[in-house]
Amino acid sequence: MAVAFTVLMAFGTAPTPLWPLYEARDHFGATTVTVAYASMVVGAAGAFLGLGHLSDRVGRRRIIVPALLVGIVASVVLIVWRDLPGLIAGRILNGVGLGLMASTATTYLHDLYHEARPDRRDSVLPGIVATAANLGGLASGPLIAGAAAEWLPTPLITTQAIFTLAMAVCLALVLCTPETVDLELPAADPPSRFVLCPGGRRTFGAAGALGAFASLGASVLHGTLHTDSHLVVGLAAFLMFGCAAAAQLVLGRLPLPRLLTVGAVVFPVGLALCALALHHPALWLYLVAVSLSGAGSGLLFKAGVERAGSVAGPASRAGVLAVFFVVAYPGMGLPSVLFSIALRHFAVQTAMIGFAAVLSCGAVVSVAVALRDRAPGPGTLSAQPASPS
Repeated sequence: MAVAFTVLMAFGTAPTPLWPLYEARDHFGATTVTVAYASMVVGAAGAFLGLGHLSDRVGRRRIIVPALLVGIVASVVLIVWRDLPGLIAGRILNGVGLGLMASTATTYLHDLYHEARPDRRDSVLPGIVATAANLGGLASGPLIAGAAAEWLPTPLITTQAIFTLAMAVCLALVLCTPETVDLELPAADPPSRFVLCPGGRRTFGAAGALGAFASLGASVLHGTLHTDSHLVVGLAAFLMFGCAAAAQLVLGRLPLPRLLTVGAVVFPVGLALCALALHHPALWLYLVAVSLSGAGSGLLFKAGVERAGSVAGPASRAGVLAVFFVVAYPGMGLPSVLFSIALRHFAVQTAMIGFAAVLSCGAVVSVAVALRDRAPGPGTLSAQPASPS
């Protein structure tokens, strides 16, 4: 299950270093790139909101298997439909598969571990595995695609073929996993789609804000720092997501208030260095900057997921996390779209300073609200076991 989670998340971010190749093939500009990028976010949000809760009712495996099948179909569409409409259609399908996977896999990994180790209910291992699979996949996708673009023939087809084969293998693996949801629940009493514990609405709102401000793409690297290496572009995205995963794994056991504080400091520092690297172009400084901003956003995102999960009703965890991801995912796609629009009116350095300031202030305010929140019951701010993100 963890392998399947990793592969599908990697498939979602793989096009990052390939966008210049798509631009050259289909003859479109930077604005269309942002539309194609955002189309995956639209597909993911739709899957989260419309289908993300279903695993609480129909079973985890019955959602994971379609997620992989949709991912395979998306990859095939990107191979055979070689123009802009095909690219957008493939990205929307990619988002749907990713949304189904991300909303269910985290809960499924917890279920599988607790069934295998019922005496270790408080273990942080499922959260660590989910973190590594989620962000590890997001990090590895651009690096794999960048290497393919640098050294393999016809990279736009080769990359998709690699992921098609990997997802087919994962599908076979998932079909061998046991179901963890009791499918014998009375039809008149199905699990609720979205239920929060008493006093949890404000906590959930603060968690969603943390998720929404937690990400800023590395898409401004190409052209801004005048690098034509697809591998370097992939490396920037790899460092951003990889450092997010590493920060969660290394610091995930910190008490939640301290986790929030560290994220609120590191994230703005990374964004400030990004702006500095654009004023005085230096590739090494930009890579350091995206690493720091990735680490800070990873900590904030982890805190958001932990807070959202802590106030979920016992039988609607997947549904609550699905709604959280609907709130958080615009934070992954919207900055890149708005940044592209801003570049029409401002110099790249000015636009980056403005975005860094807005995102930093938003993150700091969200952290302040979360630190002040003392929701009763499971939502209380305290040292808690690490949750997945």
